[in-house]
Amino acid sequence: MEEQEQQQTDDRQLFDMWMSGNPRGFSALYERYRSRVFGFLLRMTSDRDIAEDMLQETFLAAMRNANQFDRSRSFLSWLFGIAHKRTIDYYRHAKVETDHAKDTDGSVGSKIDSPDQDLSYKRLRGAVNEAVAELEPSQREVFLLRELGGVPFKEIAEMMGCPINTALGRMRLALINMRKELKKRGIDGVQ
Repeated sequence: MEEQEQQQTDDRQLFDMWMSGNPRGFSALYERYRSRVFGFLLRMTSDRDIAEDMLQETFLAAMRNANQFDRSRSFLSWLFGIAHKRTIDYYRHAKVETDHAKDTDGSVGSKIDSPDQDLSYKRLRGAVNEAVAELEPSQREVFLLRELGGVPFKEIAEMMGCPINTALGRMRLALINMRKELKKRGIDGVQ
């Protein structure tokens, strides 16, 4: 918990630097969080080009609306809220409920990318990515916000415009459905 509090303090200092006219504050926040936000957007859209565009839109919206940042929240949660709105806009305008089984094995958001990794780990990571892609969109969104962004359930509920119990229920269903999907792929005993 101390590490998370220190991170928020560091983020606030960078934010203040940015607000006082020093662009290095914004650059540091961008470098710190672009991979996590991009990973979320990529998994939500299953399209690298769209995710890259939405990442830029997310940070541009953060720049335009910096005065709306609530300093009692984490900067990352605020960014994920903006990214969440971008995904809603994407689905609203695209009116697409397509097959999300596109292989996202190379997506940003995994911590291990070195070529000497064990084949079984790559298989597991690929299966997990495929299981996430199979989730119903609202379950996938709650799962990714929580797992990639570390966004608290209270804030997830606010972002999604639902009661906290609904957000918790979607997470529970996401985990159940992922376990089922992983079991279909021969991976059992995932907690």
